[in-house]
Amino acid sequence: MITLSEAEQLFKALADGNRLRILIILQGGALCVCQLMGVLGLSQSTVSKHLAILKEARLLAEEQRGKRSFYTLRKEFSSPFVDAVVRAVLDGLKDNPELADDWRLAEFMREFRLETVEAALNVRKKRNTLPVL
Repeated sequence: MITLSEAEQLFKALADGNRLRILIILQGGALCVCQLMGVLGLSQSTVSKHLAILKEARLLAEEQRGKRSFYTLRKEFSSPFVDAVVRAVLDGLKDNPELADDWRLAEFMREFRLETVEAALNVRKKRNTLPVL
């Protein structure tokens, strides 16, 4: 069982397309804010606000690596209800063609460890030239 406040936080976190995009791409592994900026094409402040909402709902784990914070989707959630809702949403979106570019770009950034804003944004500009995986 979860509280009304926890349910509100969960559904608020899931009620935005960019936050859903973040959850989908973080299933593949950790990314820092600059990498998320590059994938999503959003400003640092906007990405940080989305991450704060997702962290408040306890959907993300944060790990400090040097000066950067890396975010991952939690492996375990606060309750079976939260787990069932999040897994159902993510499973329903897993084959969504609109998210395929985000996934490819995130994987590319992880593979080549592109962790600067400039590198991430340059990759974002060239996203149409990335190979199809």
